[in-house]
Amino acid sequence: MHRYLLAVPFAVLAFVAPVSVSHAATAVAAVAECLQVAPEAAATGMSLQVHNSCDFDVQCELTWRVRCDGDASDAAPRNSSVAVRLMSAAKKQLFASGEACGDKIWEITDESWSCKQVH
Repeated sequence: MHRYLLAVPFAVLAFVAPVSVSHAATAVAAVAECLQVAPEAAATGMSLQVHNSCDFDVQCELTWRVRCDGDASDAAPRNSSVAVRLMSAAKKQLFASGEACGDKIWEITDESWSCKQVH
């Protein structure tokens, strides 16, 4: 059985504006109002249930770092990410895991979640 630590109990939610700066505030607010993200800790990582109830497609990315028990203090963390495009009304469950550590105790840190409207 794997043991793990989450440095932050839930994913940090960030809604990223599209390239156009003039629409940035409106687009961020629109995505934030209609995208639901429900994080939860799991025995082998962190699960995110994402539901796009927006009237437009969104592109979302989850990034995180994994450190394994026994890593040297100056060892580079293992960076991981998963990206998904969700059409309107779509749901998807994403998972951040510590599987890179095998049977060692692991820690997920620096998790970040961002979404933006796509055209």
